[in-house]
Amino acid sequence: MAKPSFGRVSIGVHGRVMVSFAEGPFDAELMAATQRAIALAGKRLPADRRFGDLLEIRGSLQMDADAMAQLRASIDSFASRGLVALSTVFLVRPGIPGIERLPALMDIWRASRPVRRADNFDAAWALVNADLTAAGLSPQDPPPRP
Repeated sequence: MAKPSFGRVSIGVHGRVMVSFAEGPFDAELMAATQRAIALAGKRLPADRRFGDLLEIRGSLQMDADAMAQLRASIDSFASRGLVALSTVFLVRPGIPGIERLPALMDIWRASRPVRRADNFDAAWALVNADLTAAGLSPQDPPPRP
C-alpha cells in the first residue's frame, strides 16, 4: 500500500536568523527529519548562539498527533542543549488548511522563547529584526525571496 504524501521542510541560516520554510501536511517522519536539519543548520549559527528564528508555513498546517509529539520532543531537545532563538516569528497566511492547529503549534515554541505571528514576509522580517535589535544585535537584511 502506498504511503500518503507529506510535506517538506527546508532550513537555512541567513546572518543571525534561522529561516525555515515548512510545507504541510506533516507526519512524524518529516518532523524527525526536520530535527536533523535544524541540528545541521545550528552549526552555521554565529558562535555566540544568539539568533532570531523565522518559520514560514506554506500550503497546510495539517499535522497528526504523532507529528505533533515528535515536534514537541525536538524543540524540547534543542532547548535542553541551549539551541534556543531569541524569539520565533511564525509567518502564516490566514486561511491555510489546518490553521486551527496554529495556537498549539506556537505553544510548543513558546515554552522556551517569545513567539509572534505575522501574515506577510515583510512584517515577519520586521518582527525578527525588532527582536534582534532589542537584544542589542544588528538587524539583518532579508534573504532574497523566490
